[in-house]
Amino acid sequence: MSITYSATYHDAAGRFYPATIFLSAVTITIRYQDENNQVKDVNWLTKDITGFQQQSIQSEIQYKNNLGETERLSIRDEQLVQALKKTLSHHRAFGNTGSRVAGNVWTKLLAIAMVLLAILLGIYLWFMPWLGERIAQGFSKETEISMGEQMYESMIPQYKIDSGKTVILNEFYKELHYDVGYPITITVVESNEMNAFAMPGGHIVVYSTILETMKTPEELAALLGHEASHVGLRHSLRNIFRDLSRKMFLALLFGNDSGITAVVVNNADALKQLQYSRSLETEADNNGLQLMAKNNINVQGMTRLIQMLQKESGGAETSSFLSTHPVFKDRIQNIEAQIKKLPVVTTGNDRLKKLFHAIYE
Repeated sequence: MSITYSATYHDAAGRFYPATIFLSAVTITIRYQDENNQVKDVNWLTKDITGFQQQSIQSEIQYKNNLGETERLSIRDEQLVQALKKTLSHHRAFGNTGSRVAGNVWTKLLAIAMVLLAILLGIYLWFMPWLGERIAQGFSKETEISMGEQMYESMIPQYKIDSGKTVILNEFYKELHYDVGYPITITVVESNEMNAFAMPGGHIVVYSTILETMKTPEELAALLGHEASHVGLRHSLRNIFRDLSRKMFLALLFGNDSGITAVVVNNADALKQLQYSRSLETEADNNGLQLMAKNNINVQGMTRLIQMLQKESGGAETSSFLSTHPVFKDRIQNIEAQIKKLPVVTTGNDRLKKLFHAIYE
């Protein structure tokens, strides 16, 4: 004797009837009495069941018939609910309800995690660099110079200083009469790398190898004008704080307080690999050209400098200067366009020329 259950059948037209339910793994037979007191059977194929909603008082099954219309079965019989879940456990609608709920929970948790990750990524990529720039803007010049001095003292012991060339190069810079608002001090260090970099507050480090590529005083004047512009426009300070803000954010995020101190100290050495954005490089180029023109230095030296460095990058070794001061075709085009706006000047400072040649004696 088969077990029967009770439910309420809702046909596609919206009519509903008390019904007796016969259940198997393949079909659900719904027997009810219509308005004419005729007993009718409706057979549902379990594979066509489209949904099951379990509620505390009344549950419901949805079914799509051959015409694509929806029929429903309202269930208050808890025994039928349990029988459906047991008999049709293979069906996606009646599978492990706990697993479905857990799956929904995990889906929601994953969505929340993705949102939080996006927020953290946004903070790391955009907000923290913006905050770093704001901090840099609030730095007094005196504090910047003091910080730059400490960074220089921390970093320079790793190098061998060429004292003779350092003295001459500082004299050379004084003859340029560049005014960038900071006391510029240049140090020449011995290295096989082709590089030069500026520090916050006024220190510029020039590698010996890059000096060996200079053919004219104007090229050297362009190099120093470019680096001095990074100092005067606070590019080094701004970039350092953008980088620091991100690293400090990560240190705080992962609870490593000691990492913050290490970041500050280690950034002194990282200066030689400090990369400027394309816009900052262009800004330093343009400002360097202005310094040259204002002090009667032939501005074509800037074009020759960049072209020479670009040529050097085609060698066997990658130029460190080019990795931190990227050369782009339109950057050179910008320099040439800026030169057209400037007066034509000839370098007439004989002492400048003498000091340039003294570097190589």
